[in-house]
Amino acid sequence: MKANRSIACLLLAALPTLASAHVAEKVETLHDQALAEIPGHRGLMLTVSFKPGQVSAPHVHPGSVFVYVLEGTVQTQLEGGPVETYTVGQSWYEPANVPHLLARNPDPMKPAKLLVWELLKEGDPILKPLERGAH
Repeated sequence: MKANRSIACLLLAALPTLASAHVAEKVETLHDQALAEIPGHRGLMLTVSFKPGQVSAPHVHPGSVFVYVLEGTVQTQLEGGPVETYTVGQSWYEPANVPHLLARNPDPMKPAKLLVWELLKEGDPILKPLERGAH
């Protein structure tokens, strides 16, 4: 009985992290601009906010992505690469159409926020969910 109570307490303690892990991160568009010098393309600037412990669903970006950490810590993994950890002031590049297998805020207490710039073809979405078995 004591073991069951301990397990129940552990599960209850983990619920906030588990719940936030399956909620979509907050995305706010700051600027969306057609690029006259690159016909058929647009530049998109946005912020992505992760709650403590939040995990993004696997996805792919049809455009080239540049990311800068504004707040907190983020872990990310592109197909074929290791899990990378980035903190405030660090940045990275994601090539177009490379599966983004992991994006998460590993901190259970503090939020994380990213500044993202993406170069897209007109009409392309910011990202596409990665289908199971597609990677």
